[in-house]
Amino acid sequence: MIKFKFTSILIIYIVGIFILNGCTKSEKNTSQTDKQSTNQDKPKTDSVKLVENGKYVCPMHPTMQSNEPAKCPICKMNMVTKDELNKEMSEGHEKMEEKYAGKPNAIHFEVNLSVVKSTDCQAVIENELKNSPGILGYHTDILNRVVHLYFDKTKTSKDNIEKLISDAGFDANDKKANPEAVKNLPASCK
Repeated sequence: MIKFKFTSILIIYIVGIFILNGCTKSEKNTSQTDKQSTNQDKPKTDSVKLVENGKYVCPMHPTMQSNEPAKCPICKMNMVTKDELNKEMSEGHEKMEEKYAGKPNAIHFEVNLSVVKSTDCQAVIENELKNSPGILGYHTDILNRVVHLYFDKTKTSKDNIEKLISDAGFDANDKKANPEAVKNLPASCK
């Protein structure tokens, strides 16, 4: 009877060890599978293959583009699809249109820019526009390199606006950027 109790306890003990060991391996395998799937879903940073006209773009550095989800090699921000960024830009443009379209003396004007490499460049342009009398509102589309704006025709002109932007260091439609201003641009804009 003692041998039977001892054998039963030994068998239960061995079975318990196998069960615990099996659970631990299963949890490890599940954990490894979770890590692998998580890593597959994460945008890649180190192996980003940049392309000129990709599906994904960094919202802060529009020249950084990829055909797969990735992180920007400059700011490490997740790239977004161009469709997402264009939708955001379009919404900003529509809000400006609603605000200024049809107002007396308000003229809509688009300025095609030279390459806008980052939001730092956008800030330089917008700072000049903000401080200019006659500019009613503006929206900069850095992906498509266009400033959409409204100005008061009694206070400024299309020529003045193009000169203002070219004096800030960027091509503005057919007006070339002022070379001296280009020298003073932030490094990320050169």
